[in-house]
Amino acid sequence: MQIRLYNTMTRKVEDFKPITPNHVGFYSCGPTVYWDQHLGNMRTFLNNDILKRMFLANGYTVNHVMNFTDVGHLTSDEDTGDDKMEKGAARENMTVWEIAEKYIKNCLADMDLLNLIRPTHMPRATDNIKEQIEWIQKLEKLGYTYEIPGDGIYYDTSKFAEYGNLGGQNLAELRAGARIENNQKRNITDFALWKFSPKDAQRQMEWDSPWGVGFPGWHLECSTMSSKYLGEHFDIHTGGQEHIKVHHTNEIAQSEPIVGKPWVRYWVHWAWLMLREGKMSKSSGSFWTVRGLVEKGYDPMAYRYLILLGHYRQPIEFSFEALDAAATGYKNLVRKVADLMNDKTGGIDEDIYHQWHDKILAPVSDNLKTAESLVVVQELLKDKNVNNSTKLALIEFVDELLGLQFMDRATKLHELESIAAPEEIQEMAQKRMEAKKSRDFATADNLRNQIDAAGWTVMDTPDGFKLVKKQ
Repeated sequence: MQIRLYNTMTRKVEDFKPITPNHVGFYSCGPTVYWDQHLGNMRTFLNNDILKRMFLANGYTVNHVMNFTDVGHLTSDEDTGDDKMEKGAARENMTVWEIAEKYIKNCLADMDLLNLIRPTHMPRATDNIKEQIEWIQKLEKLGYTYEIPGDGIYYDTSKFAEYGNLGGQNLAELRAGARIENNQKRNITDFALWKFSPKDAQRQMEWDSPWGVGFPGWHLECSTMSSKYLGEHFDIHTGGQEHIKVHHTNEIAQSEPIVGKPWVRYWVHWAWLMLREGKMSKSSGSFWTVRGLVEKGYDPMAYRYLILLGHYRQPIEFSFEALDAAATGYKNLVRKVADLMNDKTGGIDEDIYHQWHDKILAPVSDNLKTAESLVVVQELLKDKNVNNSTKLALIEFVDELLGLQFMDRATKLHELESIAAPEEIQEMAQKRMEAKKSRDFATADNLRNQIDAAGWTVMDTPDGFKLVKKQ
């Protein structure tokens, strides 16, 4: 099936043409591990997962690289501010190394809760310092660097004619000669490749280099690690939309003089998760994590379902009202799948299976239109011309493609419904039904509460009631 993706560089949806037939290599910018990853960060990682699942469903092999930024870099894109890892360590009275380990572990735990397929490679910046130093040396030999005494080694963006093409920036309008910590940058867009450690303080993360003791600039790690694990040219680079005008623009500038053009064929960027007051961010100090949702009683799949109801290029506003609506919609689908398990009529009809398989896959292959695929799933479940065995086989494919774990949740629900309730619980449920018929709603509600407290859920059905053991 023809795959199409929106390419930020060309600003249009393009047919995907891999460098190597039936194989895709893609690099996704990973987390800076100084704090937990909020739901907005997880939307980015979830979109990477959908991209990967789409390629797998189309028969591709996938080499997915996601970095962990565990080396301290400065808080702003302008190479100023405090070091994020040092701030995290001070906040929790831990070393920066301990902070990195803690939040890498937490990030992976949240990824697992959302049923994300782990990346093929998850390199850490601190394990690739040697490679980053060597990259700077190559740029230095090509004449792209200069030193600001007492500050660091900088990349001279005026030497790269295509600088800003990714973000459509008009560099003529940018102010030149910005001052950085009392030292002169040649151009406002120049960025640090290597920062010198302060002379009056020792950093927890610093390394020797040909230019002096210090630490690499933030942008450098992605160029070196992507080339290390994917080769000098690869298919796709992804990241949040905030990376377009600075981080990814700088990656291109520091990579193409060394490896040639184009470094990356397709640039795919994910829109933000918004709150009513603006973008969800760590800087606000107010954000939700996946584990936080679980603690509030939400199934992580409800959040995944909420994200897939939108499109990756459009912002989504997060609220608990929206999450509640998504949770209800998700549970309704699980309920329908569980009902199919009660009557697996007929064998799998191969012709019908392949027709619906392609109908489900086509929208996702066309620029990741997951919401349209979910509409097709709804149509499938309603179609009386498709037998239950075929429907269940197709739901298994949906789980592979969208990762929503319908079969897992439906199987558990089906098993719980197969457990016979104790006689006293059945008697209470019967009395409750009789009270409802008599319009004695106070008694009915009281009996429902007793049944609930005993670990059972009573559900009204056209034939009476159903008792389901709680998980």
